[in-house]
Amino acid sequence: MPLAGALTVDSPSLPPAEARGPAMRARTLPLWAVLTFTFANSIGTGVVTNGIVFMTKHGYGFSDQKNYALGILLGVTYIAGALGAQPLIRLLRSLHPAISTRAILATMMVVMALLCTVPLAARWAAGGASGGTHRSAWPVWVIVTLYSPLTGVLWPLVESYLSGGRSGAKLRSAVGRFNVVWSTAIVVAYVGISRFVESQPEMTIFTLGGVHLLCLLLLARFPSEPAAHGSEDHEPHPPIYSKLLVTFRLLLPLSYVLSSALVPYLPGALTALNVSTRLQAMFATCWLLPRVVTFAVLDRWHGWHGRWFPAISGGLTLLLGFTLAVLAKSAGSLVLLAGGLAVFGVGMAVVYSGALYYALEVGQAEVQAGGKHEALIGVGYTVGPAIFVLAGLLVRNGVAGPVGFEGVVLSIVGVIALVMTALVVRRVMVHMKTV
Repeated sequence: MPLAGALTVDSPSLPPAEARGPAMRARTLPLWAVLTFTFANSIGTGVVTNGIVFMTKHGYGFSDQKNYALGILLGVTYIAGALGAQPLIRLLRSLHPAISTRAILATMMVVMALLCTVPLAARWAAGGASGGTHRSAWPVWVIVTLYSPLTGVLWPLVESYLSGGRSGAKLRSAVGRFNVVWSTAIVVAYVGISRFVESQPEMTIFTLGGVHLLCLLLLARFPSEPAAHGSEDHEPHPPIYSKLLVTFRLLLPLSYVLSSALVPYLPGALTALNVSTRLQAMFATCWLLPRVVTFAVLDRWHGWHGRWFPAISGGLTLLLGFTLAVLAKSAGSLVLLAGGLAVFGVGMAVVYSGALYYALEVGQAEVQAGGKHEALIGVGYTVGPAIFVLAGLLVRNGVAGPVGFEGVVLSIVGVIALVMTALVVRRVMVHMKTV
């Protein structure tokens, strides 16, 4: 999904603006076009990178441990895509200097569409066998291995069109709408797959391929290159913005550690709480919808700018929501799970919005290497499910003692949170001495 980090500089997947020639004169892409493209692709990436765990749980018979392993694979391959985007595209342009950013996006749409045909093709090749325990799982591993790194390349390119030709208030407004659009698309994706996670997982993924192909029509409206990024023409930011940026940059990967841990955990927890298969993906919107609403509120209300309370409340709501959601399974309470997820969704939006806003405000000199920033979030994708794998190993080997699975998970998360808090305090103190 779209990530913060590459919006005030040239996309990490592109050469510098001065080397792009025609890009300096490229027209600014209308906001509706880039937002529509974002919405469509967020449906696809939302399903494959998040919603797929519901299909693997109920359509392919994956255990919780297999879903955690799938989550780790997703994170590792996303890191590879984020870090490899720039070298890959520079290699392509060294071989074919005339290749444009639009052409690269178009090629990616075709490749991603083809990947979405793999599970259905594999089922047909096997004679159309049905039932979760009879489906071959290898197509799922293949599509995650190849699709996930492509998303690591995709979003920096899309963001370059979003930010191209925009600066200051126009850019911040565009980014606010961008956040609302991609997060809404993921809600739509979860609702859309809810009826088909068990009966037709292959057809669901196949349909996503059609969405990617439709995006080729939108690309016809794109200029061959994104417009040059506008200069930051707003007034100098207050010194506190730099300190807040440091804080949110540390909270952002923590938020992805927690969210990527929750996603593969939910199918098993909801099954244990007797939620029907058809309703499980719908239930996951308990944190996705509050995130959308919070994005919209923070986009319209600017009273939080330059204040410490969003960083404090964002971090606390993340940890509180995660704790409540994890404890809900042993407590046997759907209400507790729904409440925990809602609180967690609010925290996710606050942290994401803060990280992105201060990255934009502090300026180009403070925001470099967007690909590395996205790779850092990819680490969050990887560490999250790894927490549950480690907890399971400790419980099975009798190391956990009386605290049980949930206790081990919360203990590991607590240690990570304490380390991140110590880093935040240390970095802020350094900034206070230098400002």
